[in-house]
Amino acid sequence: MEHARKKSPLNFIVGLVVVILTVIGFISVLDFVSDKIHSTANKSKQEQLQVYEDFISPVIMNDPDTFDDITKANLQQLLSIAIWSVIDTGADPEKYEYTDDGMLIPQKEIEDEFISLFGSEIALSHSTVDGGDGVTFKYSKKKQCYIIPITGIMPIYLPDVTEADEKDNSVVLTVGYLASSDWVQDSDGNMVPPEPGKYMKITLGKNSDGSFFVKAIQNID
Repeated sequence: MEHARKKSPLNFIVGLVVVILTVIGFISVLDFVSDKIHSTANKSKQEQLQVYEDFISPVIMNDPDTFDDITKANLQQLLSIAIWSVIDTGADPEKYEYTDDGMLIPQKEIEDEFISLFGSEIALSHSTVDGGDGVTFKYSKKKQCYIIPITGIMPIYLPDVTEADEKDNSVVLTVGYLASSDWVQDSDGNMVPPEPGKYMKITLGKNSDGSFFVKAIQNID
């Protein structure tokens, strides 16, 4: 799909930086302090836990509803997660077409990200979706894209993966949910993570190429 590119107005670039850095900045903070969070783990285990954290960060950032089976999940929430994940992976303002309403992300990119996160057991149905915190991602059937508004949003939670029970075809993660609004700085200026607001169990399936996809998000009794 090709679109005629328009000259990018300064306020769009500034706004886009805000929306991207608000999300990526908080996740980068989590990466920065991950060594302290997992200080008792050996290096190889710590690195693997970090891989899981990076993968599930866009999944838990807006605290989706629990589900025992991906086919029973809230599809609107999964769609929103896929859109945020595309933004989180480094949306380049020069890569996309844009209008006064925001940046236009082709639906094909959202579809690919959706499958990457949640596998291919469920079909994605495109529609306008709630992005959380008053943000709406509008779907344009005519242009086959999503319109990303120029605004900032703070993730509700960031993940702290404390355990990973690896099996043949799945990995069961114990995940602490760290409220992004509760991070503080110590006297030396270092970011200090809060205590987890709750713990959840997230089950990942394994693809034949070794990659993951989310199968379930469950409460821990």
